[in-house]
Amino acid sequence: MAEEPTETRYKIGDFVRCTYDFYHFFSYWYDEESGAMPFHGVIVDVSYDDGWYMESVYQIYCLDGQYRFFLEDELELVYIP
Repeated sequence: MAEEPTETRYKIGDFVRCTYDFYHFFSYWYDEESGAMPFHGVIVDVSYDDGWYMESVYQIYCLDGQYRFFLEDELELVYIP
């Protein structure tokens, strides 16, 4: 069993932009020119998946009112001055 990391790149409460790496497999909204549709939201939970993904999994409360899950490399911190 892998050890849970003590530090993650993002923390609960961060506002992030999220895109699924393999979004085109799950939706017809994907096209090569525009890329995957991004979601924006706030991180509400972080857990470590030592089974399938072997990295941190973030639960995001998106602006459309849905909870979605993203891996660390699918997130980008949104800077709000």
